Amino acid sequence: MESKDRDLFGVVIQQETKTGFLSVSELQKAYEVARWQYGWSDKRVSDIMQTDAFKERVYYLLEKQGIIKAGFLAFIEMVEKEGIAKVLKSLGVYKTTGARESKSTFCNPYIWILLAMELNPMIYATVVLWLTDSLIFDRVEAGDEFLPMNNAIKSIVENPEYPKYAIAINKRVFGKHMTGMRNLASAKELKNIAKIEQFVAQSIKMGMIKEDRQIIYTIENFQL
Repeated sequence: MESKDRDLFGVVIQQETKTGFLSVSELQKAYEVARWQYGWSDKRVSDIMQTDAFKERVYYLLEKQGIIKAGFLAFIEMVEKEGIAKVLKSLGVYKTTGARESKSTFCNPYIWILLAMELNPMIYATVVLWLTDSLIFDRVEAGDEFLPMNNAIKSIVENPEYPKYAIAINKRVFGKHMTGMRNLASAKELKNIAKIEQFVAQSIKMGMIKEDRQIIYTIENFQL
């Protein structure tokens, strides 16, 4: 699944729905596009992963997430013996899918951002703004509206099935429902979710919506 907001120098970065892993392969492609535009030197993600700085930083990222319990020296010893890619794969934070032409590499989003930072400061700055402005703030807005809508629904529906309304909103905004869809929503989609939630809550307060079936009808027919 891809979010329209995850566009880096014209390359849309893929993200797995279940794991949240981001595509390292697409990050490399984005760097290739940008380096020809800005005259950057040739740089490979695989080379960055071999540096001492990356190994140290990735260790602390893993340690802070509770993914690794070993000490730093033990981790480095393991990396020197097995290779950084193999160690990260064994820890479940790095993987390769497909074969030959369809081969693609994904990693933990925190590691992905670390790689973006190491590739080039401009890419890192772009990613920070991209994540913060287009996704985080809009996601917070959509989340903030969800509770008021639920409170409003509770005032007219006895023992409301809240997931039912969330699923209906997903179908209206995305055209289908799938667990975790909102985690990959674009800024525009998040704004549409917030608009529906606001409208439902306000309509209930104004007495325009008085029962369960009207809630669903309103969601399904909301003009985006």
